[in-house]
Amino acid sequence: MRIAGSIRVSASIAAVLVTNLVFTASSHAAGSCSSWKATCESRGGASYCDSQYGVCMRSGCWTEGKQFGGKRHCGLSKK
Repeated sequence: MRIAGSIRVSASIAAVLVTNLVFTASSHAAGSCSSWKATCESRGGASYCDSQYGVCMRSGCWTEGKQFGGKRHCGLSKK
């Protein structure tokens, strides 16, 4: 009984740690307007990237192109 309980607790702790690492990695991957601009340019967005960067610097939000899902990312640092 004790061993099974310990294994269950260890598995729960591991799941929490993995979830935290995934969330931290994704939030740090593109947390600024300039990092989204770089991502956009690497995708070949050119003029779209420049216009989105201006919007992001004013609003703190970046909207991905439709071909990349069109997701809106807000709360970005304006750097």
